[in-house]
Amino acid sequence: MKNVLLILLVVFSLNLQAQEAKKYAVKSGYVKYELSGNTTGTKELWWDDYGQKTCEVEKSTTTTKMFGIKNTEKKNMCTVLVKDKFWVADYIEGSGTTGTVPFYQEGQDFANSMTEKEQEEFADQILVQMGGEKQGTETLGGYKCDIIKIMGAKSWIYKGISLKIEAKVMGIESNEMFTDFKPNTKVSASKFDPPPGVNFKGMPKQSEMGGLGGLMSAFGDMPSMEEEEDDDILPVNYEFDKFKEVVDNCQIDGYKNFGAANSDGVYVATFMKGMQTIAITLQADRNIEDNEELESFGRLSHRERDKHYAELTEENGTGLLVEYPSQSMVLLIVAMPSMSKDKMLEIEKKLRF
Repeated sequence: MKNVLLILLVVFSLNLQAQEAKKYAVKSGYVKYELSGNTTGTKELWWDDYGQKTCEVEKSTTTTKMFGIKNTEKKNMCTVLVKDKFWVADYIEGSGTTGTVPFYQEGQDFANSMTEKEQEEFADQILVQMGGEKQGTETLGGYKCDIIKIMGAKSWIYKGISLKIEAKVMGIESNEMFTDFKPNTKVSASKFDPPPGVNFKGMPKQSEMGGLGGLMSAFGDMPSMEEEEDDDILPVNYEFDKFKEVVDNCQIDGYKNFGAANSDGVYVATFMKGMQTIAITLQADRNIEDNEELESFGRLSHRERDKHYAELTEENGTGLLVEYPSQSMVLLIVAMPSMSKDKMLEIEKKLRF
């Protein structure tokens, strides 16, 4: 599912970056947590420039038991993020990963294009669409926190900074409680240097997707995109400026245009309404020939060109693939969550390449 995965990585990245212009409402500081539940240990966070620079160090042990089998995992990890650059050091494995967060500037531009009220409304939309809710306020250690409940976790947030978390999902309990908090404390610039003591391995050159894939791999959430290095991605035979112009002229009711990007000749654009996302790619048709993901697409009868529609059950979305044989390229539109075939065809009509 290479092409759908590409879309998902883009969407995930954009959602992460959508509110990064000022991650915290406190310029700099330090917080230390005690971890309890199935994971015990400590976590420390230093930040500056309202969260544009962060350094997180976690030393913990996680113990789980399933079907009578006990599993223990230790973590000693340092993660440094400076704007769009990241370094992740795993001191137990003695290895490190470094790379670039994709579409960072697009995320900055998107956040800066909104007023403070629009940013709050956007955050509220995301919370509601993810099944979360605000549960009032509570004062912890003299700091008035908003209480947010979402996806089995309850968080106490002070000006964007989590001071307490209680989570229990599928019998696994994970809690964090601050034991030291120093807002507006000056943080040494050296905290945001690459962590010492390990050799860092960079991500594949010119692969923005690899940067995000490597970051997620370092956190243990998903396999690295390096596994796909051997796949030959052909650039689309279409000018990127023209792609961007078509996308910029496409108006989708209720959605904000998040901009366009060129990833090794695969053009990507994203529209968002809260957590509802429409991702558009234009790429060479040979990139998807004999690709197993096409098996789920049903062919539609249209005079202009061949179109294919599918329910992407694993991604909780829908896809519309449009062939441009004379230009040896394909247009792929993915909507998450699912969108009706007619609505997707309406969007496709607005995109003329």
